[in-house]
Amino acid sequence: MLRLAYRFAIKCNSLFMDFKSFSLPRKNPPPLSDFVSLENRRNQQRAIGSGEILISWHHEPDVLRAYSTLDISENGARVILDCYLPDGLTGLALFHRPTGIRIDRPSIVAWCRAVRENQGRLLNYEAGIRFF
Repeated sequence: MLRLAYRFAIKCNSLFMDFKSFSLPRKNPPPLSDFVSLENRRNQQRAIGSGEILISWHHEPDVLRAYSTLDISENGARVILDCYLPDGLTGLALFHRPTGIRIDRPSIVAWCRAVRENQGRLLNYEAGIRFF
């Protein structure tokens, strides 16, 4: 048994000695003109008002969550939450009520912040959900 372990160690060491480091080819970043500027994104037409968006998060694919929308556009929505959602959380935005619009697009939490009243008491959270 010891001899077998010794042979395995020698074989592993020889594999590590033959290993050559590699690097991934470096890609040039896309030009800034390919990105939607912050000003253009904020000037997009938004539907303002109450409604709900249904989202299934990837960590709970069998559960649909309904979030009240403050506004919604083709590229995302601003929603009201009872709890904090971490930036980068991904899911599938499915449906907007009461308009009945099917979204069916992958989504990500772009930002989430606490909403407080003047005395500092926490009221709720708001989050920006971006659709892909």
